Amino acid sequence: MILRKKIQFNAWLIISALALVFSFNACRDDQFDEPPITGEDPGLNVNMTLDSLKTIYKSQLTNYSSIPYIKIDNDWTIKATVIGDDKSGNLYKTMVVDDGTAGIAIKLDLSNFYTDYPVGREVYVKLKGLTLSYYGGLVQIGGFKDTVNATPSLASIPASLVRNYIIGGKWGNTVTPFTVNFADLGADGKSAASYKWQSRLIKIEKVQFQSADAGQVWANQPALGSVNRFLECCYSFPSSIGGIIVRTSGYSDFANDLTPTTSGSIIGIYSVYNSDKQLTLRDPSDCLMDSARFTSGACGSAPVPPPPAATLTTIANIRSQFTGSATTVNGNYKITGVVISDASTNNLNSFNVVVQDGTAGIVVRFDAAHSFALGDSIVVNVTGQSLSEYNGLLQVGGTSPSVPIAYGTKVGTGTITPRIVTVADLASNMTGTQSWESTLVKITNVTFSTTTFTTTTTVNDGTGTVTLYTRTAATFSGAAIPAGTSITSVVSDFNGVQLNARSASDIN
Repeated sequence: MILRKKIQFNAWLIISALALVFSFNACRDDQFDEPPITGEDPGLNVNMTLDSLKTIYKSQLTNYSSIPYIKIDNDWTIKATVIGDDKSGNLYKTMVVDDGTAGIAIKLDLSNFYTDYPVGREVYVKLKGLTLSYYGGLVQIGGFKDTVNATPSLASIPASLVRNYIIGGKWGNTVTPFTVNFADLGADGKSAASYKWQSRLIKIEKVQFQSADAGQVWANQPALGSVNRFLECCYSFPSSIGGIIVRTSGYSDFANDLTPTTSGSIIGIYSVYNSDKQLTLRDPSDCLMDSARFTSGACGSAPVPPPPAATLTTIANIRSQFTGSATTVNGNYKITGVVISDASTNNLNSFNVVVQDGTAGIVVRFDAAHSFALGDSIVVNVTGQSLSEYNGLLQVGGTSPSVPIAYGTKVGTGTITPRIVTVADLASNMTGTQSWESTLVKITNVTFSTTTFTTTTTVNDGTGTVTLYTRTAATFSGAAIPAGTSITSVVSDFNGVQLNARSASDIN
């Protein structure tokens, strides 16, 4: 009887304990979505991209030394794929994600999160309530601004709140690195090129560790200290292009392994620390070095990687992405249009070309002199390229890095019929929508303030005046202006509207 009562009593305790657990679960606050345990896509509404988010943050930077902390109050959600986790210990409490437009590091006060959020898993990040800041120039997402110490810092998302903000989706997605070279990453960690590649998975080919860093431990595991090892490349680059550091944590499970003494490729997550360009391996398999060592620079100039796959869009769509501050093209896009500038007369920089389609026109700045002629129909891949203004003139590739010359291809020839306007019409448009910038116009009934093509000539049609600009290097600079009463020209901007004639024959 005693034994039976004891069994009944223990059973009652178990039932009571279970009931208590269920009662706690029933009272749980379900304000946030739980990650689906099956890994199915939760289908949350996505209304923000990482590129746009980082552009918003960058617009708040007044100088490099200021560190604004921006708490996100908008109901924004991004959908991205995990490209870096903490499985090897080399990314300490930091998840790195990429949504196809950009990458970003997320600080989590959570160990071994790779079991829930491994590389290749889609995640939805609910941004409202989180904080944006940066450390040494690297933009990060965290929980809040920590002011406990004299110097504020970005605190990690508390472990108990991680699942509130980061909702897991489908598992096992393929993560493919971007192949880049030293020059693609800019001169140093503060450059626009470096900013573009922050927190993205990249692959650099034909590299090796410098002699002093080859065959050395990756990090100082006994002291749990991080160590920098320096890469060198077989390709030659201008002296302004700095080297790249491979930084490894003393907490990584491969800290005591030795760096390769051979050459090959390396994959890692790109980051910066002030002026330093850094690469963080996810594990040793990211180091693919099985070739003999080389002499630095022995491979000559680096080849240009093929342009990424892109969808054809209008020039007007690309122009609309510029909202007043330097940014990058959001999405994998290419444009096609007819060349309305004339490189043969040298009235514009030999790296620049002006193209126009049926919607708008734009200046494309290549990284080398181009050979596109007036009337050529060309396709230009503008994926990830900069959008910025040069003294008011919108350009693709206007800031480093410029558009690789290999990204532009002639596909035929075409014609653009100039828009017939008055000077007053032109002034109105250029102080308004600027939709005529970098397009071809024709103005009739004009007179000129000079008889020869000087640097600046005033054009007057009775409705107003506008400047006609001629470079001193232009083949027709100093030549007589033809006797004519109309001018066909490209609409340009240099802190105000101006016209750029292609040749003397544009006046008739």
